Amino acid sequence: MSRKIVSMQIRVTDDVRKRAKVVAKVKGLTLSELVLKLLANTGDKELKNLVNKELKERTKPGRPWDR
Repeated sequence: MSRKIVSMQIRVTDDVRKRAKVVAKVKGLTLSELVLKLLANTGDKELKNLVNKELKERTKPGRPWDR
């Protein structure tokens, strides 16, 4: 089963984006993974399940032989 991936954008200042990238890197995540984990913590069970499924199925960034 193929998954349709869509783009989701938020508008923030450059400082917020830079700091979020630093926090994500410290936690060993990509910026997208950090945002998904934060979405999962909103208290909605269905959203949490969907995010966890997405994170489990998501391929890691980088070259395939580096994983």
